[in-house]
Amino acid sequence: MSTFYEQIEPRVVFCNSNINELSEGVSFTITGKLVVNCERFSVNLVLNNPTRDVALHVNPRLPQNYIVRNCKIKNVWGTEEVTSALPFSLSRGSKFKMQILVTNTDYLISINGKHFASFRHRLPFNRVRIIEVKGDVENVSVDQDVVVKYPEILPTSAAIEIPRISDSKSLTSDYSKMDPSHSTFKEVESDYPVPFYGIFPDSLVDGKRLRIEGRVKILPHSFFINLQQGQQIWPHPTIAFHLNPRFANIGGKHVICRNSWIDGSWGHEERTEQQTDFMPGQHFTLTIVCTNSTYEVNLNRRIIAEYKHRVDPKVVDTIYIQGDIKLWDIALEDTPPAVLI
Repeated sequence: MSTFYEQIEPRVVFCNSNINELSEGVSFTITGKLVVNCERFSVNLVLNNPTRDVALHVNPRLPQNYIVRNCKIKNVWGTEEVTSALPFSLSRGSKFKMQILVTNTDYLISINGKHFASFRHRLPFNRVRIIEVKGDVENVSVDQDVVVKYPEILPTSAAIEIPRISDSKSLTSDYSKMDPSHSTFKEVESDYPVPFYGIFPDSLVDGKRLRIEGRVKILPHSFFINLQQGQQIWPHPTIAFHLNPRFANIGGKHVICRNSWIDGSWGHEERTEQQTDFMPGQHFTLTIVCTNSTYEVNLNRRIIAEYKHRVDPKVVDTIYIQGDIKLWDIALEDTPPAVLI
């Protein structure tokens, strides 16, 4: 790590050394274009002190296809952070839009309208006075504003409307595919990216069934499905139902966790350990049925969990899916009482 940072200092392409004192809700939007031979660039939030400490260093590295986050205190770089649920999406010669939001605990970073990572404060953010952009980018501009929600949604990052399917169509469309060994079941290309945001065309109320089809990745750790209110990351949305299968024992029993985020915190977690059809590399059809008192979760036509409503399901307008699955199809279905299994 130290060798990389000791390379020749990249050129400064933008610098504002007189930004106002930062507070929660302050947002920086950085736009520009990667040059055709771009290797790396960085956006830095800097303190105006003798050692010019860097409170936040966001450093996309094109050869490695990842984005480093770090901090420099008294000329010493800290521990790099590189993980993200979002795939690397920057390419040479293309335009980009990065947003950095200040919260009381973290910086939140989005790339092209999608939340990419958070970085917990290692230096007081209210001492930052400089923002600079360095490296292999051009046509750079930086806007500072105060926002009430994050991230800024772009046309390319807007949630997809979940299709609604009628009774007769739903009954013939999915049941033939619920058993992976069925002769009509065949693997298809992933239709939707993960992480995935979808908007419901109607309220998820009594009598509605959400159908999700996909495949578990080969080396899964976990995935989750949130039925929530809104697409924003900040402020944290109300989550009526958080379903989180965890694959601690590959080939054995799985832990199925359920919870809700209400009034700024998680509630009591419900969890069961059981054998399920969620197996590495295997296809699945998952349905979530909203009854008047519970969410009922069925996997390949077998019930694996129930969860009593802690929030009125009418508040749910968005589904968020993240983790170790491929997502092929998702639909909201009107189901007659006879098939509410």
